[in-house]
Amino acid sequence: MPSLEKNNITSQEIIIKEKEKQIREVFQDALSDRLFDENEMYTYIETFANMHEFRQTSKVLPYVRELHKGQVRKGKDRVPYVYHPLMVACHALALGLDDDDMISAALLHDVCEDCEVKAEELPVNEPTKRAVALLTKQKGVDVETYYQNISENAIATMVKLLDRCNNVSGMAAGFSKEKIIEYIKETEQVVYPLWERAKSAYPMYSNQLFLLKYHMSSVLEALKHQG
Repeated sequence: MPSLEKNNITSQEIIIKEKEKQIREVFQDALSDRLFDENEMYTYIETFANMHEFRQTSKVLPYVRELHKGQVRKGKDRVPYVYHPLMVACHALALGLDDDDMISAALLHDVCEDCEVKAEELPVNEPTKRAVALLTKQKGVDVETYYQNISENAIATMVKLLDRCNNVSGMAAGFSKEKIIEYIKETEQVVYPLWERAKSAYPMYSNQLFLLKYHMSSVLEALKHQG
């Protein structure tokens, strides 16, 4: 006969899975109605973090929102900039990258460049600080070296690919034709090789890597055929 403790654990897991399903459905419905809904994304990540005891993510969420306050994305819609790291984090969760360090790095990946914060000052552990530091472009470091350094860190690699996937998805609305052409070339020259290195170095992410490459290449090929 199963122990009471085992039954309790099983019941708790069922409750958590059901709650997860509910918040995911609410979030997906919200995305259908309004793609750029900051509050829905914020609540989705916050709820997920609380349910799974992602203490670092719970701490980082309000921190990131405050740092990006008043900043907006490029494009006519003037979308709050915080939408971007929130969307990258939501994309990570949707792909099953449900790791506290990964989600925290996804949320923080732009703060050092855009908010003048040093990586060592971030309210996170050392692995997350390291990943964010690698994702931050440094003066004097060429693009190839920047991507090579990122490729040596699993968290930084996955966040960079998620970041590029999100930017590729929205560039038609916010970039000039010249910028789109430049971005396509850069993606093919340095981001695809990063993906290739990740495929060999991080086989535990093979499913996520396939979906990210499929998404990016589909968008790029559609844009190239449009001329």
